[in-house]
Amino acid sequence: MESADVICCTCITAADPRLNEFIFQHVLIDEATQAIEPECLLPFLHGAKQVILVGDHRQLGPVITCRETKAAGLDKSLFERLVCMGIRPVRLQVQYRMHPELTVFPSNTFYEGTLQNGVTISDRQFEGDFPWPNKAKPMFFFNLLGAEEISASGTSFLNRTEAAQVEKIVNALLKSGVKATDLGIITPYKGQRAYIVNYLAKNGQLNPEIYKAIEVASVDGFQGREKVRSFL
Repeated sequence: MESADVICCTCITAADPRLNEFIFQHVLIDEATQAIEPECLLPFLHGAKQVILVGDHRQLGPVITCRETKAAGLDKSLFERLVCMGIRPVRLQVQYRMHPELTVFPSNTFYEGTLQNGVTISDRQFEGDFPWPNKAKPMFFFNLLGAEEISASGTSFLNRTEAAQVEKIVNALLKSGVKATDLGIITPYKGQRAYIVNYLAKNGQLNPEIYKAIEVASVDGFQGREKVRSFL
């Protein structure tokens, strides 16, 4: 077979024997910065003449759990490697998701202050009575002194103090009028994710069914998502 219209698949599936006879002259890889180089190269093997990599090397990179793979330098995506070689990516600089005040931190920290806002403050204004330190800036950093522990799986971590504080913040947001379905809780560790879900169900002040509607996810699991209220 010389050509096909459009085939959507993962990078690994592109090497499936059932696609051996296909020729892909144009390849577009979404979330390319989360793929390790070998898997990112697989779709190119079908005669690619034009390749488009879509991603953001300032966000999550490939998730590598194998020490040998990381030692071999494969913890860097093809996208990032090309950037390091001097190939400048085309950056989309207008964000339409968050309150303009939330843009300031990532813009200055990761994007040289270049991010612009496609939404106004009024588009993202919440009239509830949550006790923000500054009502005009709906964000804050809360430093806790709880110790990390090895989770039940033996391969991840949890923090009991942090989970208890999460429950208090969640209740304050719910009581201020935020819907449970609009809440997102993000944590770096799968062990902490499981502990928070269990803690909310057993120790939450409100109906346990309410907490089931709150999405609790790991950082990589929440990548690309959005909520009215999300916190880490």
